[in-house]
Amino acid sequence: MLFIIRASNFPFKATKQRKFKGKIYGFDIETYDDNKGFLCASIYYDDDNKWMFYNKRDLIRFLKTKRFQNSIISATNLGFDFMGVFHEQPEMKSFNLLFRGSSLVYAKTYIRNREFVRNANNKKTGMVGRRLCFLDTMNYASLSVEKLGNIIGVPKLKTPSFIGEKPKTFEQWEEMKKYNFQDSKVSKLFMEFLYNSFEDLGATPKLTIASTAMSLFKNKYLKDIYWKHDTESLTEQFKAYYGGRVEVFKRGVIGEHNYYDFNSLYPSVMMNEFPNPNSKRVTYANVLDYIKKYHGVSNVDIFCPKMKYPLLPYRINDKLIFPTGNFSGWYSHIELRRAVELGYTIKKVHKTIYFKENCIPFKEYVGDLYSLRNKYKQSNNPMEKVVKLLLNSLYGKFGQKFKDRDNWIPFNHTIEELNKLNSIERFGDYIRIKQDAEPSCFCFPIWALYVTAYGRIKLHSAMLEAHPVYVDTDSLITPYEMPVSDDLGDLKLEMKVSHGMIVKPKFYAVVDADNNEFVKIKGVAKKFNFLEFNGLLLNPEVRYKKFMKFKESIRRGFVPNEIIDMKKDLSVEDNKRKWEFKFDPFNLQSSEPFEIIDGKIELHIIREVPKEKSINMSYVSELTE
Repeated sequence: MLFIIRASNFPFKATKQRKFKGKIYGFDIETYDDNKGFLCASIYYDDDNKWMFYNKRDLIRFLKTKRFQNSIISATNLGFDFMGVFHEQPEMKSFNLLFRGSSLVYAKTYIRNREFVRNANNKKTGMVGRRLCFLDTMNYASLSVEKLGNIIGVPKLKTPSFIGEKPKTFEQWEEMKKYNFQDSKVSKLFMEFLYNSFEDLGATPKLTIASTAMSLFKNKYLKDIYWKHDTESLTEQFKAYYGGRVEVFKRGVIGEHNYYDFNSLYPSVMMNEFPNPNSKRVTYANVLDYIKKYHGVSNVDIFCPKMKYPLLPYRINDKLIFPTGNFSGWYSHIELRRAVELGYTIKKVHKTIYFKENCIPFKEYVGDLYSLRNKYKQSNNPMEKVVKLLLNSLYGKFGQKFKDRDNWIPFNHTIEELNKLNSIERFGDYIRIKQDAEPSCFCFPIWALYVTAYGRIKLHSAMLEAHPVYVDTDSLITPYEMPVSDDLGDLKLEMKVSHGMIVKPKFYAVVDADNNEFVKIKGVAKKFNFLEFNGLLLNPEVRYKKFMKFKESIRRGFVPNEIIDMKKDLSVEDNKRKWEFKFDPFNLQSSEPFEIIDGKIELHIIREVPKEKSINMSYVSELTE
């Protein structure tokens, strides 16, 4: 039976560029007493217009003045600076906050009669407020002030030796002021550089790099009009949206290897053919014809025979694995076709969303920006960084979540407003909310999921040739040499590894031929060198100072930004692949994919390393000395 679904009346179409006409200021604060005490803050516009404050109330009063109407106040790591000033201040309730994960994306308010108000218009008086927006440079580039300064040629100053304490002399206060002003200056000039660069390329500057990339696409490259799908269909398409592949195939000590990554993997696959959203159809027919003939997604029962590198992802306990066996799920047709070629069997098709027409919407966008990036790279032009950000940020916007969107807001909303939310959880003066939003006109998860699917297929093809010990989204570590080039989408040699230690996904350390060390441990806010990393194999307990971001601090009863002592016991066991023995850094162990049996992962008990294969503790001691 065939169903034709009519698109809703909500077009995704070309737009015209709008340039930013307001002012941009820089903002930075300094703290003491493990970040619990406010020391000073600066606002920077130019060298003749900059202000220093030693009291929060003086700063807040100044921000309410007319000069900040229709302005952006730019900070690097906005959550730290904004919460360091406004937490527990009455004006906090006048801000609209947006969090992404644990990061504060923006804090917006309006200035009316020298006061902050949450809404632009006063219905009783008809008075209009002018917007003031605090914005984070990390919305565009997740880089430190030092790295931002290097890009624009305005260096960060040397950190004072007494940072984190109250200055004790006049000279120390002067050094602190100079240091703080320079950080504000870097944030301001970098944001100004970004906005000017975006506009020169044809984009309308937006609040994040992804939304700015979308504006560039709509302003210059969107040729056709596309129509948004119904919510049920969008929700089903999202079920076929999987992220990057991160897996360890061999773990332990490695010797000489090659670390490769793709030249702009996701932009490269965006040059491919995509489903035309306007041609969507739905069928419940239990046939393979639609999968073979058309682009789309299908909900299928599937069987994967035993193989070293399965292709299809599977979600279990909030993690992504690549199993063998019998399982069900939603998958893109490009992956299903490739899976059948590899030996998979599609046992039953429950539902198919397919598209009778195709399109190539991103070819010009990617082609222009990649050419520009190479041009800027050859001349060492900082614009290369801007173009790279725009290249990598567009695709994800088409997969923007609209259900159960999580946010934290001040507890100042009316009962009518709160009743519209899916869930509410109060923490003191704040509430955590979840709410459904109307899908945006650019919500086409079929495009976003096709990008990541194309990317995983490309990585998988390289895996079959390279037999890697480790892969992560667009990179792989292998003992073999692979063909390389500078062309878009081809592999390039990122590093010659002389030796290293692979533990589990996003937990490894390698040293290159020039003795440069690269250590990755996800979830630990501390830097390790190679010897310290190997020391974790003897004692996986980590102690470090942790900076408490807003959400965690409010949940746990700390002051936002407070620095606390942390202790964490790291697990060295990988639960995404099947290992015969527990982790043994002395031996290079091989793994197998898990098997799915009756919708559940196979029962597997990992064994203790037998004595004849036990770890050579003297060897590990040598690594840590």
